[in-house]
Amino acid sequence: MTAPDWFATQRLREGVHLVSEPMHVNSYLITGSKRAVLLDTGLGIRSIRLCVQALTDLPILVVNTHHHFDHVGGNHEFDQIAIHEQGAGLLPRRQPPGWFPAYLDFVDTVLEQYKIFRDIDETWFQVLGREMQMRPLPDDFDRTTWRTIPSIPTRLLRDGDELDLGDRTLRVLHTPGHTPDSICLLDDQHRILYSGDTIDTGPIYAQFPTSDVGHFTASTRRLADDTARHIDTILSAHGARYHSYPDLLNRVADAFDQVRAGTTPFTPTEDCFRTPLKQASFNDFSIVVAADYQPPGI
Repeated sequence: MTAPDWFATQRLREGVHLVSEPMHVNSYLITGSKRAVLLDTGLGIRSIRLCVQALTDLPILVVNTHHHFDHVGGNHEFDQIAIHEQGAGLLPRRQPPGWFPAYLDFVDTVLEQYKIFRDIDETWFQVLGREMQMRPLPDDFDRTTWRTIPSIPTRLLRDGDELDLGDRTLRVLHTPGHTPDSICLLDDQHRILYSGDTIDTGPIYAQFPTSDVGHFTASTRRLADDTARHIDTILSAHGARYHSYPDLLNRVADAFDQVRAGTTPFTPTEDCFRTPLKQASFNDFSIVVAADYQPPGI
């Protein structure tokens, strides 16, 4: 299986390509007239550099939405790497070693369920686009040695920084909550928000030791109040529904308000590392928190 076979690419509009590891993580190649940004570099299972070189010959700046393993796996293939300043000390660290075998165990389960879903979809619904059809892990992939290679950022970002690609500018929005270094990118001109793991369809993870539900609540409210009216499209880092609409920002912010207020019920769940957790469900997304999470004042 070659790099392009592992990745699924889709031109979404002029200057924007989805570079997906379907059902795992979505990266985005954003090009201007002078340079390109590769927003996140995926799992590192196959070379993302080979994939994006087939899409552009412009100089590429990697921008990480945060430091987690599924967003930085291909960083080592690039010379220029940017992350929020809160991630400066996190990106060079080795990821927790237990994450990798636990994630692969989770993937085995998802693949089995996906086969059932695919068969039903092909028979009745045809909702899965080509770019969201999950691949099996490559035959020559070594499950026992897979790790992400720590990388060193060459540029540190702050809230409000602008990335000039020539005829396209991306503005950094610091949105801590999922992690302290989480960011979104806003393309005002083209009315696109690249939301990283701050806004997703499906589970929104707020359960890690470095997660903070209070900060997450403030970040999502900021996006709802300050950003929603400036965009038409949200492009997210996870899920088969990688494209969503501005109303999702208000709904996620309202949901975090309810989680913080303790007015929504929780049900047991687990994350992609098979950790027992609990979640509050809101139809097309959920908020996942630690099993012992208690709203403030309760």
